[in-house]
Amino acid sequence: MIVAIDGPAGAGKSTVTSRLAARLGFIRIDTGALYRVVALLALRLGLPPEAEVELAAAIGSARIVFRGDHVLLDDEDVTLSIREPAISLSASRYAAVPAVRASLLELQRRLGRASDAVLDGRDIGTVVFPNADVKIFLTATADARARRRHAELLGRGADVVFDDVLREIVARDHQDESRPIAPLRRAHDAVLVDATTMTIEEAVDACEAAVQDRSRLS
Repeated sequence: MIVAIDGPAGAGKSTVTSRLAARLGFIRIDTGALYRVVALLALRLGLPPEAEVELAAAIGSARIVFRGDHVLLDDEDVTLSIREPAISLSASRYAAVPAVRASLLELQRRLGRASDAVLDGRDIGTVVFPNADVKIFLTATADARARRRHAELLGRGADVVFDDVLREIVARDHQDESRPIAPLRRAHDAVLVDATTMTIEEAVDACEAAVQDRSRLS
């Protein structure tokens, strides 16, 4: 079974999908992390989004590995690095590059088909797995998402201002929703989970209920 969870930045997809996968006994694939890793790699190499040939070559030679909730780039644990605000904003720019999307699309599909899986990202239910068994659109207001992200960054010791985080969230939303390739949108058959006033556990419960409903219909 493939469970596709899409939604905007800061909606809690990473935490929700990780806990949902654990409950279901599925593997969890953080596809958004793939694009963040690409952004980190590109910035380190000084490659702008326009350098499609070089980007494709860099992705092809990089080794990206998931180990539980950790992400490794060429054996370096970049789990925290790819969550920095600058990387979050850059990821959307690189995700709009055709060569980047083509390089990562088949990787995502191969990982998802290997076992029962929960995948989260921006276009899982619309592009990567349009025939996913269960589709969920997890969202929340920009203010709620910014408050959660701000608290998360403070907890990691980052020196950040709430208004800056909110601006980054709003800018990321605009980039994701307006990009010409695979823009962020809710699939017509996706279950909407608005987590604005939910705790993480309540959001996981809502997603699990959607999976159980689909299983009963099968």
